[in-house]
Amino acid sequence: MIGKNAVILAICIIICTTIHLALSKLSTPCQGSVGLKYLWGDALLDNPDCMGPNNTPYPSAAIDRNFKASKLWLASYRSGRSQNTIDPFITRNVLLSAHQQTMNNEATSTLIRQARTASMTPANMCASTPQRLCKTRYNTTAPMYGVSLTSGQPVTIVQKFPDLLQQVVFEVCESSECDVVRGECTQTYVPYLFLVIPLGPVTLTGQDYVLVESGCVCRPKYAGQHSETNPPVIPRI
Repeated sequence: MIGKNAVILAICIIICTTIHLALSKLSTPCQGSVGLKYLWGDALLDNPDCMGPNNTPYPSAAIDRNFKASKLWLASYRSGRSQNTIDPFITRNVLLSAHQQTMNNEATSTLIRQARTASMTPANMCASTPQRLCKTRYNTTAPMYGVSLTSGQPVTIVQKFPDLLQQVVFEVCESSECDVVRGECTQTYVPYLFLVIPLGPVTLTGQDYVLVESGCVCRPKYAGQHSETNPPVIPRI
C-alpha cells in the first residue's frame, strides 16, 4: 500500500513539474509603457519572445535572418558587431534630458511672450493662456509593435540591439481637465518613421509611420476669438 502511494505521489510530482515548466515557457503579452495608444512592447523591458497583437511571439529569428540576408542592413550589422555601442539606458537618459531641456526652453519662451503681450495688451483684454496647463508624463520606449499610419494595420517594429534600437520619447496626458483655465486636455501625436516588418505578406521590409504621443494641450471651454486652437488630428495617409 505504501509503495502504491509512493508511486502515485511520484507521478503527481512529475505531472505538476511538467505543467509548471510548460506554463513558465508561455510568453506574456508585450506590455511596454502603459498608456500608449498605437504602440505595444518595449525592447528594453519586455521579454524578447513576448506575444504581440497577432498572438504570436516577437519575430526575433526572422529579424535576425533579414539582417543577415539584406544587403542594405548588412553594413550596419557588421559595424554593430565591430564597434563599441552606447548602453541603451545611457541613450535613454540623454533623450530624457534633452526633452526636459526642450520643455524648459518652451516655458521660458512662453514667459517672454506673455511679458510682451502684457505690455502691448489693453487693460480690458486678457493675455494669452500659458502652455503646460495639463499634467503630463514623459519617458522613452523602444516599441516592438505599432499601428501603421498608412494602412491602419499592426506592424512589427524592428528592434535588434546593438545593430538597431529604435528608441523614442513619448509624452502622455495625465489629466482630462486643465489646471488653471477651465477646459479639457487633449492628447497630441507626432508621426515617427520606423523600420518595420508588416505582419502580413504585404512587403518584405521597409519604413512606415506610427503615431507617438507628443504632449497634451489645453482647449479652453470659453475660448476667445484669438485663442490658440489645438493642432488638427493627423489623418491616416
